Amino acid sequence: MAHTFDIRFERSGGLGALLASPENSFRWKGAGELRIDREGISFAVKRGLLALFPLTRRVPAGQIREVYREGEALHLTFTTADRAQARVSCWAADASTAAEIVQLLPTRRTVELEHTTDRLAGDRPRYDRRVLAMLAVVAMAGAAIWLWPRNAGTAMPEALPLVEAPVIPAEVNLAPPQMVLPDDFIVPIPHDAPQYAVASVQLAAFEDDAERLLADYRVDRALLESGAMDTETFANRLGGLELEWWNATYRMLDDDRFGDLALLEVRSTLLSAARHWRVFLANQADALRKGDHVGIAKSFDELAKAEELLARARLYLR
Repeated sequence: MAHTFDIRFERSGGLGALLASPENSFRWKGAGELRIDREGISFAVKRGLLALFPLTRRVPAGQIREVYREGEALHLTFTTADRAQARVSCWAADASTAAEIVQLLPTRRTVELEHTTDRLAGDRPRYDRRVLAMLAVVAMAGAAIWLWPRNAGTAMPEALPLVEAPVIPAEVNLAPPQMVLPDDFIVPIPHDAPQYAVASVQLAAFEDDAERLLADYRVDRALLESGAMDTETFANRLGGLELEWWNATYRMLDDDRFGDLALLEVRSTLLSAARHWRVFLANQADALRKGDHVGIAKSFDELAKAEELLARARLYLR
């Protein structure tokens, strides 16, 4: 028996979807359809301009490598005839529908995190540079045509005044907390197991990323507080750090050895930690732009959760 679900190939619709960078190997956008049966799955573009072409893709069950779910977001990894690794990110109507899809998929290699992505600023789309470049060229050409007969003899406008940067609370402790968790919740990986070396490499890479990106955050924050960097530049820098954490997330997802079922718990813990890092950075950038001091302070709760999860991940390799 086949099951069919409405999906979309980006987080949101409208102009944001038009500008968003495609999050799949086929560069598909817009609304779509996912069909699941015992032999595999099929993706199809459902409507929009791409519906003028017969864009469908069939993935046999044996080629599905893994599905990673965050709330209503699904990230599927599989192989094709011409790709050793292909990826499709899509969004179901809600988290419960996405969970149902995971249960029906003909694979047991799944990672699920119970979060929603619609209401978190940490999941803002990455923009499609090709679309932005095209729009920029059109905008500049239009501006040049409009200004040409008017710019003779006009004075340059005065520079816009800088907006005072919102205060980031100095009392927030960014050092990793010392956690003590009951041994019952953690089953350490044996040191002589082959999975131990794989998990150690991924944990070390995660710790390097966390240390480096936290150092970058602190440098930029010091520049903001000294007045050497304006609020918008700092918020944009936070967006760049967020993308770095997406890279760390995909590094873990792309490592076949780290997908071993024996490593499921430590892998899920690190993936959750990376997500909280992304939400911390995105929520703080959003609060900064709004001048929301309460939101700025609350964003550090996400950083604390990320550090707690990292501390938990270390316990698997003690």
